[in-house]
Amino acid sequence: MKKEIRYGELKIGDVVFFHGAKVVIKNINVCGICDNKWHKGEKIINFEIEPYDEETIEILGDFYSHGWYGGVESLTLFIE
Repeated sequence: MKKEIRYGELKIGDVVFFHGAKVVIKNINVCGICDNKWHKGEKIINFEIEPYDEETIEILGDFYSHGWYGGVESLTLFIE
């Protein structure tokens, strides 16, 4: 069963749906505070992912299924 989770709630080891594929959260970094008018004061969360399975690489490709992504803490993903 999928449930929605905010970037600010991510934990290392979570399996989340990222652009239609399952990825594993490998690392998390809070890298600052947002200063734009829509998200002012929110933490900026960067997270490192790696593929959950071979299907992830088929969907995202070898490049986009690895690496660092991020955004403000109120953005959401679905978690398995």
